[in-house]
Amino acid sequence: YVGAPVAYIQQVLVKATVSPWQKNFLAVDVFRSPLARVFQLVEEIRNHALRDSSGVRSLEEVCLQVTDLLPGLRKLRNLLPEHGCLLLSPGNFWQNDRERFNADPDIIKTIHQHEPKTLQTSATLKDLLFGLPGRYSGVSLYNRRRVVSYTVTLGLQRYDSRFLSSLRSRLKLLHPSPNCSLREDSVVHVHFKEEIGIAELIPLVTTYIILFAYIYFSTRKIDMVKSKWGLALAAVVTVLSSLLMSVGLCTLFGLTPTLNGGEIFPYLVVVIGLENVLVLTKSVVSTPVDLEVKLRIAQGLSNESWSIMKNMATELGIILIGYFTLVPAIQEFCLFAVVGLVSDFFLQMFFFTTVLSIDIRRMEVS
Repeated sequence: YVGAPVAYIQQVLVKATVSPWQKNFLAVDVFRSPLARVFQLVEEIRNHALRDSSGVRSLEEVCLQVTDLLPGLRKLRNLLPEHGCLLLSPGNFWQNDRERFNADPDIIKTIHQHEPKTLQTSATLKDLLFGLPGRYSGVSLYNRRRVVSYTVTLGLQRYDSRFLSSLRSRLKLLHPSPNCSLREDSVVHVHFKEEIGIAELIPLVTTYIILFAYIYFSTRKIDMVKSKWGLALAAVVTVLSSLLMSVGLCTLFGLTPTLNGGEIFPYLVVVIGLENVLVLTKSVVSTPVDLEVKLRIAQGLSNESWSIMKNMATELGIILIGYFTLVPAIQEFCLFAVVGLVSDFFLQMFFFTTVLSIDIRRMEVS
């Protein structure tokens, strides 16, 4: 950690339910009334002031002041705070206007209108304004528990423990509840990684250049192929595609990568290896040239199938041993490596062999 923190984030967590629940209530009534309370809560927080010997301190003096929105967020100008305190809540969906909220015929549509239609791994607008992952908010027509959760999120330019303590006491006084938590102060540090720069991409690009050169000079020794450049490129594409597939599959199943791609990918290339590509090529081109292409491919695959499967089983075994070290970073690497290894195997069988068969057919035609 270098330098002072950019900001301090303080959240006021609200859990609400409609009680008693009448049988004639609609599904939307689960969250309409709990969400309506956010406007009063935001107003109480904005109006709170601490009076002590040093004078009067209001939220405007301790909060983080924001100016212009980033260019990518200009389309959300009406929903995000601009030129004032950084304060986020579900009330932002209706510009913190209670009348606008009451007049909204479809709350669900308003909340979800900016949600992406594709798979999203980072926080969405709903997550930011609700202050917690969307699936925990309870704002759904299928909410069986009938509990709605959201937060009012404050960005503070400095940590003022006395101001926050007085705000906490004030809110507890206004909203007495046996479930209200009043814990001791604890600060959690959140460190955001910097965006990947050119310097971090250099080892990754260098790895693939060396990879390409290695395959090209290895295939140069093989005479019975039409395009050595084409096969080298197909092999690099096979490895690169398998790595992208492993990232995609892991992300799809919720295993969001935390390791830096520039750090992990070169080692994955080594783990995945290219021996199968060269072995397959040599095996296929050494078959009798008077056979049909499909028979040559089949014979080449059958000759090397045992050694390929044995090598793959050995690699999987080594990765499995690494996984049981129970070190989180190594476990994540091993998980990626297994998915990458299996993806690479399927691409070698279905993509590279297809390219190889086309190349041999071109050789015959010429």
